[in-house]
Amino acid sequence: MKFLKIYVMTLVPTYLFLFCGGWMLFDFTKHFFVATAACALVLAVLISALVALNNQLRQLRKRVESLEAEENSEQ
Repeated sequence: MKFLKIYVMTLVPTYLFLFCGGWMLFDFTKHFFVATAACALVLAVLISALVALNNQLRQLRKRVESLEAEENSEQ
């Protein structure tokens, strides 16, 4: 469900960007909305990967802190 939220959060600004003149950068003459959805999908996958890495990093930091606290309490 988190990925779907990220996808929608990237889809809306992408549509707004293309609606406000960003379409001139790309030639999406026949399948405008499909191409926009595909671009938003790529962005959503990248953002989801970064969020997952951030969550793993937080868990690792908590684990290291708990191990350091155990080491300090033993001394």
